Amino acid sequence: MVEFGGPNMEVFEMRFVTLTLALLLSAAAAHAADCVPQAEMNAIAKSFPQFQQYAGKDFCYDASQDSHLIAGIVFMRATQFDTNMTRSGDELFSARFASNWWAYFTGRIEEFQVDTSCPKGVVAYVYAFGGKTMYACSGALTDQFTALDLASVFMHEARHIDGFPHIQCDRGPRKGLAGACDQAISDGGSYAVTVETYSQLAKYAQGIAPALKAYARSASVIYADEAFETPVKITRTDRFMVVTNDRNIRTLNQDGTNAVVGQIPELGRVTMRAQHMILFPDNPNSRARWLFARNDGELASSAGNQADEYNALSVSDRPSMVDVHIGAQWNARVYKNKVRFDCDPHAPNTQELALSDAPLGLIYTTGYDRSASQTQLMTDSGKIYDLGCNGTKAFLKASATTLDQKYKHLYKVGALTLGLTTDGNLRSITGTTSKPYSLGSGIDGQVREIMPNQSVDFYAEH
Repeated sequence: MVEFGGPNMEVFEMRFVTLTLALLLSAAAAHAADCVPQAEMNAIAKSFPQFQQYAGKDFCYDASQDSHLIAGIVFMRATQFDTNMTRSGDELFSARFASNWWAYFTGRIEEFQVDTSCPKGVVAYVYAFGGKTMYACSGALTDQFTALDLASVFMHEARHIDGFPHIQCDRGPRKGLAGACDQAISDGGSYAVTVETYSQLAKYAQGIAPALKAYARSASVIYADEAFETPVKITRTDRFMVVTNDRNIRTLNQDGTNAVVGQIPELGRVTMRAQHMILFPDNPNSRARWLFARNDGELASSAGNQADEYNALSVSDRPSMVDVHIGAQWNARVYKNKVRFDCDPHAPNTQELALSDAPLGLIYTTGYDRSASQTQLMTDSGKIYDLGCNGTKAFLKASATTLDQKYKHLYKVGALTLGLTTDGNLRSITGTTSKPYSLGSGIDGQVREIMPNQSVDFYAEH
């Protein structure tokens, strides 16, 4: 059995709930058409006789479990790619699964069975070497899981049929989690399929919306970084991104050079979710959502539990959420008078701790690390707090760290540590002291946000 987590725990949500948000726009359009044409249903019934009752006619989507399964199948079948796909110069994309996803899947899975008694957080499973049946949990066959999610789960599960079980993670962001890692990407297990799926979509998918490609680029790196015991080789460069008051987004390199690459749709707080970015707008009438830096457009899908929590607040209450930390196995939402934690990756267990000082924002003096069990919070008084999870217990305490300025945000990227002051300037920080860091005339004093970023050679980002 392979465990998949439900939307309550960030580590598991990142593993599968958003697993294929980046599949083809043409396939999404097919789903949006509400009905599957007769010819398509005939082809599906030929591969999966359990759907024979729908052959010979159009199939229109409804709320049934069959409808959700068929939507995932149609999505997979509609995927189209460039004919000339070459492997990356590193381990991000080998092209070993690139030729025909549908043929790969149907060569291993011949039947779906719905399991109505799955444990909480389980989406699907197979028995390796034990037949060609995929067991789909009824909890996944709802509107909470899109056809895109299911299509990716199908590919992941098909690889298990070849005899590739997961192992416990002994390092990295998923350390201690059973069944959350594979040994090495070169082994070609189910997580290798996940990375390859995202990489292939990001680089070679045809007709895909730019936002979906941007999502896929980040997702490929996340899984490569977090789901393997042997570190995956990826050729990349660490840098900053900076948002200014004119809504421009700039890349900022370690040598100090910077360039405009796009615009943010509206000003607000930017939170990192591994390689992804989430925008929490200044305007309380706007919703929290995915942010893509290069004018890639937007996704309508949920940007995760923390964004959902913000969006569920009343317009008058939304400004009370000041900042968010999203780690692999815990997360924290900083409100004006409290911090709300999720510390248990196996069960919902929200804890709240009171905050007496007015918070400015989270700071990452050693860098944003999804593996870390704690981070730090700067307050308007200049006092710094350590906050995090000790096992499944939340803590918030005065920190021994001191800085010579107050910062709304602070990150360390490579050898450079930059803090954003309340007056819109950047300062480079060494130890406990700092000095002005200039981006040039017309930019200094106009900075609204900073965040870490990476360029990946395979995607030819500039």
